Amino acid sequence: MTAFARVTLPAGGKHWVVEIRSLNQRYFELSLRLPPQMFQFEPQVRQLVQSLMRRGKVSLSVAEEGRNGETRTYELDTDQVRVYLASAKKMQAKFRLEGKLCVEDILTLPGVVKEKTAEDAHTWTWPKLNAFLTKALEKAILHKEEEGRKLEKDFRLRLDRILKTTQRIESLVQGGQKIYFEKLKARVQELLNGEKLDEERLHREVAMLAERSDITEETVRMKSHLDLFGKWLARDGESGRELDFLCQEMNREANTMASKAQLFEVSKESIAVKSEIEKIREQVQNVE
Repeated sequence: MTAFARVTLPAGGKHWVVEIRSLNQRYFELSLRLPPQMFQFEPQVRQLVQSLMRRGKVSLSVAEEGRNGETRTYELDTDQVRVYLASAKKMQAKFRLEGKLCVEDILTLPGVVKEKTAEDAHTWTWPKLNAFLTKALEKAILHKEEEGRKLEKDFRLRLDRILKTTQRIESLVQGGQKIYFEKLKARVQELLNGEKLDEERLHREVAMLAERSDITEETVRMKSHLDLFGKWLARDGESGRELDFLCQEMNREANTMASKAQLFEVSKESIAVKSEIEKIREQVQNVE
């Protein structure tokens, strides 16, 4: 799930643009691109972004754009050139180096060529920058919330499928106890080869088998997890970690149901449940 926001603000005869891109992931990671005028505010910017976007890979950039039709001009910083030339001369003398700096080399050095700034160049203060960035962050959050509503709809659809499949598993296991009895009875009669069958002992064995294959606890817990998952979806605030934990618990119940029931039909339905849980879990990583 991604979010994007772009906000412009006129200041100091320029148009300033902030762009925010957010890609959801389990942890918080921030990439910043600020103009030199804002370098001093980088710690505050990082704190602001993380206070509003606690998880995800966030990219925030601020750039200065000229007015429409404005031609940007550049100037040579002669003082900086003198510093570079003096340093080069000292380095040649100290290390006995040969060679000369040409114009092309000098022009590529940092700080030699600068954009000519207007007389009314804007001086940023933190309160103004804070308001500017907050507006962009709130816009990105609104985008994320819209995506979140779509994700919630998908979650609820899959939760309903898991509930209905769990109910089918319950029915299969209840009917399976009778099947167990009939199969075991036929097998014992075959082994006895016509001898008298101890019905009472047979019933005891079937009862023990039925007890070992009973999945009532697992289906009850599965329904409880589904109900709790729905409640967490309806809550405000962060719930990603809780939903991820519930996915693990639901997956554990599905595995236990398949191993205990020992019915092909139950195994097949359990696989369907696990498939839906896995699809939910993939998307849960995108939830804060």
